[in-house]
Amino acid sequence: MPLRETLQRILSEYSASKSAPLEGHPLAQFIRGAAGTNISDALGTDSEGLIVQGSPGQGNWASVPWISIFDPAITTSATRGYYVVYLFHAEEPTVHLSLNQGTTTVRQEFGAKARDVLADRAEFIRKRVTDFRDRLPVFAIELGSQARLPIDYVAGHAMGATYRLDALPDEVSLRRDLRTIVGSYRALTFRGGIEGDTEPQSDLSDEFNIPADTSITETRKYVFHRKIERNRTAAKNAKKFHGTSCQACALDFSKRYGPIGEGFIEAHHLKPIGTLEEGVPVKYDVASDFAVLCANCHRMIHRTGDPSDLDGFKKRLYV
Repeated sequence: MPLRETLQRILSEYSASKSAPLEGHPLAQFIRGAAGTNISDALGTDSEGLIVQGSPGQGNWASVPWISIFDPAITTSATRGYYVVYLFHAEEPTVHLSLNQGTTTVRQEFGAKARDVLADRAEFIRKRVTDFRDRLPVFAIELGSQARLPIDYVAGHAMGATYRLDALPDEVSLRRDLRTIVGSYRALTFRGGIEGDTEPQSDLSDEFNIPADTSITETRKYVFHRKIERNRTAAKNAKKFHGTSCQACALDFSKRYGPIGEGFIEAHHLKPIGTLEEGVPVKYDVASDFAVLCANCHRMIHRTGDPSDLDGFKKRLYV
């Protein structure tokens, strides 16, 4: 189903559907399933490495249903990190395409100050990806609900677009906006996300053996590489595929340390760091793009000239 028809169906049916039970409802099933598939299809190759997930509510209809697009290097949950999301207005046939933030973890940490923190981070996001502002010009949204979560979403919104059912753009325009906001999402991640500009240069120099005068652009590639490796989903799948013995030195933590080492290993991304570019999708093919290494080998391969050359690294080992 085209993207326009997907949004049109939800906008047309949601208000009336809320009076019926959520469990087994066709629209709820659509939001959880086919709607996400349709959004992925609309993105085409730009969906590479992303997860699309929708929620009409849990147990009861949500006041604000959503369909989110997650980069697993950042988050796989709407409760943390930052992500792209379609947020449907509680009362009106309106939907916001939003570069937004997970609010639950922010509220757990900052309590009553959570919305101030979210608003400050939203402004920081706008400054970090300022080159997208003209194409995603909606910097404030309204969701028609006084419930805590929708108001938190309002505070967390950084930029995006707003559509009404009676003025829904054509398919080409909707797809263009979607690809643009996903581009801003990828750019935000490459540029450092919602944290400071980069991680401390001394930490990166120690881990990757890079010169202290490395440019910000090049340094961001190393930070991005680290984010990819710390993607919990990729790490889990890498261990499932490659096992838990180091592919360089063959160390099995369970044999060395007993029960506390059971299942312990680290994922290493094999794509050359120099090839990482802003806005370019990262593949998560665990068979070809990842290896599993013990902590020592992982740290040491990062200090070689080419952390993607696992065979070359193995030849360095004194065994």
